[in-house]
Amino acid sequence: MTSFWLFVFGSAFGSFIKVIADRYDPDKFILKQSTLGGRSACPKCGHKLEPVELVPLLSFIFLRGCCRKCGKKIGFSYPIVEIISGLIFVSVPYFLSHLPAIQLLSLSSLNYWLLAIGYILVFLTLLLISLIDIRLKIIPDEANIFLIIIGVALAFLIPSGITIANHSFTGAYALLFGFQNNVLVNHLIGFLFGIIFYGILIFVTRGRGMGMGDLKLSAALGAVFGWPDIIFITFFSFLVGSLASLPSLALGKRGLKSLLPFGPFIALSALTVFFFGEKILKIYFDLFRG
Repeated sequence: MTSFWLFVFGSAFGSFIKVIADRYDPDKFILKQSTLGGRSACPKCGHKLEPVELVPLLSFIFLRGCCRKCGKKIGFSYPIVEIISGLIFVSVPYFLSHLPAIQLLSLSSLNYWLLAIGYILVFLTLLLISLIDIRLKIIPDEANIFLIIIGVALAFLIPSGITIANHSFTGAYALLFGFQNNVLVNHLIGFLFGIIFYGILIFVTRGRGMGMGDLKLSAALGAVFGWPDIIFITFFSFLVGSLASLPSLALGKRGLKSLLPFGPFIALSALTVFFFGEKILKIYFDLFRG
């Protein structure tokens, strides 16, 4: 039942995120009243939605994905975002509860739930960033600053005594990369890596390869995930981005950055490292065993 209500609450939050993403204006603060205020409306005819039309998922199903007034298709992006948000609310606490480091905490403890809420906020912010980047090819500075604040808070929330690899989502493999004896230093190194790596890339390509928004997002995620997790987030983002762009590149388009916004690939890679980072590295290193 806990998972059920988490999903319900999460899907409602996803609806809110979709509204912010659709209304976001780069010239205004992301949480400005003009963005948050006002009733939701049909994107086709402008019909102001009634409460019965705003129930996450159920309204879309009962109305068959159409506006009740004009009958035109609304689109599947709304339920998809609500489902993703609901799954974030369910899967993040569940995953954290099964980590060896977190099992040292009581699942009813305030510290555990603060960690869970922190990472939920991280992925909800990444979801919002992805939606805005897809629509406008812009990553809001406010969202990156919020991620950095969460990253600092998460570093302080990590239980005392858990300082050697246990706070990394790459598990014991993090020991191969150093900087594991101090959590704050670890997250600072992750932050600096994001700045330096993308800074060099932007300098070498003269801004044609990546943008400052990508640099800021990578630095923010370095503050959230620390070292060496940010290395693998960066690697996976380029891998997934390249694979997604192959069809267009084959048709003679100019380059990766000119084809697709890169923020969603960074967000997807962060999600991959969070849930599967240690497993992927285990598979990789197992390939070299006799």
